[in-house]
Amino acid sequence: MPHPDPRSPRALTPAAFAARFRESSRVLWCIAAGVLGDRTHAEDVLQEAALTALDKLSTFEPGTNFEAWMSQFVRFVALNHRRKHARRARALHEQARGMADGGSTPPSSTAVFDAGVQRALDTLGETARTCLLLKTVVEFDYAEISTLLEIPPGTAMSHVSRARAKMRELLPEPDAPPVLRARRAP
Repeated sequence: MPHPDPRSPRALTPAAFAARFRESSRVLWCIAAGVLGDRTHAEDVLQEAALTALDKLSTFEPGTNFEAWMSQFVRFVALNHRRKHARRARALHEQARGMADGGSTPPSSTAVFDAGVQRALDTLGETARTCLLLKTVVEFDYAEISTLLEIPPGTAMSHVSRARAKMRELLPEPDAPPVLRARRAP
């Protein structure tokens, strides 16, 4: 595992990396959850991204934005994770269709968000979902979201605005009578 010379004043040491990673973990988790569409595997993605980044520690330019550098690793690992699980889900679906006894695949055993919130989040695109999570969970401003996702601030703002509107459309109001909540639920 190639690491920069720790005596170099410009080197990011593994210990310094660990400290900065811990400081950024909430932001990075939001990115992973946004790309994946749920939070069940976000921790796994963060761990894998951290290992990958440690292997490439020498590519970090001191003085640059650590979270932006690290978010690249998180996004790529999360995308790979999502593709792998989509392939597995397709294979399971085809296997279940071919079963003579009519059995089906079991539902997911882990609750992610409230079921209605998860369904609403699932309707959003990856970038919109990630922008919304960074804005609402981490309370980032649009410039910070822009830097992390490498999109213009106005685009981040548009994604958040449209995502919020979509969530309002799909989610029932908490104080609405049960009859109205049932009608608004997907």
